[in-house]
Amino acid sequence: MWKWQDFLKRYVWDEDTTPYFTAVAKLSRGQADNELFFFAIMTSVLFGVGTFASISGHAPFGVSKLAAIYCFTVVSAAVLVGTVKMVYAALWVASAPVIVFLAVLGFGFPDNMALIDELVLLVLLLLLTRYMWRVIQICRIYRVLPHREPQNRSRRRLF
Repeated sequence: MWKWQDFLKRYVWDEDTTPYFTAVAKLSRGQADNELFFFAIMTSVLFGVGTFASISGHAPFGVSKLAAIYCFTVVSAAVLVGTVKMVYAALWVASAPVIVFLAVLGFGFPDNMALIDELVLLVLLLLLTRYMWRVIQICRIYRVLPHREPQNRSRRRLF
């Protein structure tokens, strides 16, 4: 039988693989690798979908080559953040929530969105903007982060 607490701790709240509440200065290089890897995967998937939606016309604003190009550059920058921890790429990815917010201001919300959906979107954009600062800080100090052994070495890795 599964122990749900162990499952959640392993994949959601683990000091080594998901160190989101650990201060940036206290991270090890392995923790930073894990966090930036997951960040790169999630950002690439999200903006990859945005790229194809913008090209195919399924986006709320219709077909937009400019939006597709921007989403593709965000995907490329996220891959650079996840692999080489480039600060300039992190700055480019950090512009994404701001650009999405400006697009919402310019185009407005889609007509079929409820008020609660609009508020959730705005809160998520604010949280992502705040999290982007953490990603930039991790990339900035990545080279001086110490190498430490994981606390639980017997555990298998997800990736």
